[in-house]
Amino acid sequence: MTHSQPSNVVIGYVGAHGLAQLLFWSAFYYLLPALSAQIAFETGWPVLHISTTYTLAFLLWAVCAPMVGFWIDAGHGAKVIRSGAIAGIVLMIGLSQTSSKMMFSFLVILLGACMAATLYDPCFALMMRRLKHAGANAVATVTLIAGFATLLTFPLVFALASVVTWQYAVLAFAVLAGIGVFLLPAEMETAPGARHQHTKMPSGKGPTLIALSFGLVMMGHAIMLFLLPVALARSHNDSNVALLALAILGPAQIAGRIAWKYYGVSFRPQNFAIVMFACLCLPATLLLVFGTTPFVVYAALVIQGACYGVHTILRPDLAQRYLQPSHLGRGLGAIAMVGLLMMAIGPAVGGVIWTVAGMSGLMSAILILNISALLLGVILRGTVPKGATV
Repeated sequence: MTHSQPSNVVIGYVGAHGLAQLLFWSAFYYLLPALSAQIAFETGWPVLHISTTYTLAFLLWAVCAPMVGFWIDAGHGAKVIRSGAIAGIVLMIGLSQTSSKMMFSFLVILLGACMAATLYDPCFALMMRRLKHAGANAVATVTLIAGFATLLTFPLVFALASVVTWQYAVLAFAVLAGIGVFLLPAEMETAPGARHQHTKMPSGKGPTLIALSFGLVMMGHAIMLFLLPVALARSHNDSNVALLALAILGPAQIAGRIAWKYYGVSFRPQNFAIVMFACLCLPATLLLVFGTTPFVVYAALVIQGACYGVHTILRPDLAQRYLQPSHLGRGLGAIAMVGLLMMAIGPAVGGVIWTVAGMSGLMSAILILNISALLLGVILRGTVPKGATV
């Protein structure tokens, strides 16, 4: 499938991937954090044990991402995504039947490998290999559709929590993931690259700068996501402010992706990345200067969410320009691995900073991370793509 094919065929192909990603993100990623409070209440398991389990799952996701990229470059992208989704459903069915704390952790950690095989980057690599020049627009469309995952997951979990146990909620989302597998478009596998190209990881100044700069952004976002609600609840003695703040992020991401879809294609992605990195410095600055009054918090998180929504599109778009076609899957996997590792350690680092330096130290750290990303983005702008696919 290429950009020369009828537009309705391309739209159907991209839309099918978008709907599948919506259901996979809801079932494999957002469900368990949404269920954390109910799981802890019904089981009595320590919250630290549950949260540590998620961190280990994310670490396995990071480790598996380059391996998934190898299989995609070998021409097995569709099989990898479909098999990963089916394996994830099997693990969720197992979760719905367990009451053991250690078995829960074992199954959730394994789910990290399924995340690596299904969520975003494998889909991006598959579409970009097929659609070539139209790949960036396809990525924007998929992320726009999948951006509604939080709006699907949290209200549905809230509704289910009043009538069923957490195990049945997991089973319900396993059914949704099964619908996602059904929605995946049937497609012919692409031919693999030369054999020797599969023996090494892609490298170069461009991919390294992309991995580090976007990884810093992911780390800062993770600190903001996990620690800001704690800080707000402590400073306001009201958890509702924190909950509303979290609710803003999802719609803000969607708004940012809509804006990019209509206006982003008019700009060189390297330039747009610099604008995004600069805007990401604003939320922490606002909170440092003006404090944590509700209006300031909501304004900061609207900016944070919108920029992070654009980040999801820009990362694969930039990578496509700095990677050879035969390295695209591995390149996206390696870049994702760096970001996921930094995201995974973000809450732990943020927790230490919060304990030592409080709210001002937390926001200062996030600001430093995003300024560092901006500086790397400026260097990236002056780096000439080699072996680009577009």
